Amino acid sequence: MTIKMIALDLDGTLLRSDKTIDPLTLRQLKRASEEGIIIAIASGRDKNGTKFVYEPLELEKGNHYLALVNGQMIYSFAKKEYELDRVLDNTDAQKILQVVKQYDVEAIFCCGYDFYDYISKRQKMKKHLARVIHGRPMDYGLAQGHGERNFITIKEKDHFTQDINKVVLVHTQRYFRRHLDEIRAELKEYDLLEVGPQWIEIMPKNVNKASALEQIAKENGFTLKEVIAFGDAENDIEMIRRCGYGIAMGNAMQQVKDVAYAQTDTNERQGIAKALSRYVFCEEDAG
Repeated sequence: MTIKMIALDLDGTLLRSDKTIDPLTLRQLKRASEEGIIIAIASGRDKNGTKFVYEPLELEKGNHYLALVNGQMIYSFAKKEYELDRVLDNTDAQKILQVVKQYDVEAIFCCGYDFYDYISKRQKMKKHLARVIHGRPMDYGLAQGHGERNFITIKEKDHFTQDINKVVLVHTQRYFRRHLDEIRAELKEYDLLEVGPQWIEIMPKNVNKASALEQIAKENGFTLKEVIAFGDAENDIEMIRRCGYGIAMGNAMQQVKDVAYAQTDTNERQGIAKALSRYVFCEEDAG
């Protein structure tokens, strides 16, 4: 079956650990674009946070897309328009706050360019210590380098008047191993996605990268069976499972590999380029 679209997660997938794209993968993706294949960046980031990727890929020049905030928002470069799926509101925020306070987990409520941070005094002291010792930014880089973004510590009784795109939970890997199942049970009306060992994202139920890609495919006259998708974490599982060619990176979480059509090499070893060579260009050697 001819592949009509390539969908790409960013961190741990298209991007190497230094947040760059290897040159061979960049060439392969540009070649695919020149052959009329749609490129869709499918990321938990917002549009501004993907600019350093879509510019070198030259996605602005063609019929390409961004599936942002884990698929909640679609941006079409051709139309220069957004489509928005369901969001969280203040009622959701208060339910989530109650649980994160119970488990003493940091929670970041992502509202467009504003990031509202709930953190207990105890966890804030630990965070300050990590900044001093390891140089970790207090905003985790969410607002850094973007003048229009704000990282705001929320007060005890704050209410949210803005739509909430997602909520990020932050704690240690060890803590989440012990308590994540309990937190999932408490927040069962939402999707909790393990993006990294210390980073969990809360989304409205059934709003995901797969639902966004399905909408893009429908608008362009094909189905998910004609899509090759690459990912490594829990927020990629639905698109990996539902796309015709769902490819797990070699460094992917085991639960991603379990649902994948196939597995490729790691993000550090040209995994995407190797899979494109095989499944898109029908060549044995990626080089």
